Amino acid sequence: MPKSPAERKADQRARQAATGTRKLELQLDQQELVMLEQNCAARRPGREPYELNEYVAMLIRRDNAELQHLLKIVGHCGKCGDKAPVTSCPCVGEVACWVTSGWQALKLTV
Repeated sequence: MPKSPAERKADQRARQAATGTRKLELQLDQQELVMLEQNCAARRPGREPYELNEYVAMLIRRDNAELQHLLKIVGHCGKCGDKAPVTSCPCVGEVACWVTSGWQALKLTV
């Protein structure tokens, strides 16, 4: 007997859970959606555009590579010597402390 749609969906969720795949809902305004679609096409001229999920996944991987590079450059806290990213430091508030201002080298900007 064929599986019901609910059973097929449960099987799909089980497969995704087994591989560590998670579904993410993303809310974009109209302008962001247009930019995303344009970029998917512009990054593959003369070919099929990237799929939206594929493009977003590549952006995440690209950002992670950039972040790892920045962490190597930033290195450590100028006061306590802990390796960046430092989440707490007894010297917070001092100019040389990474928690005070060093983290700004890692923040996303547009």
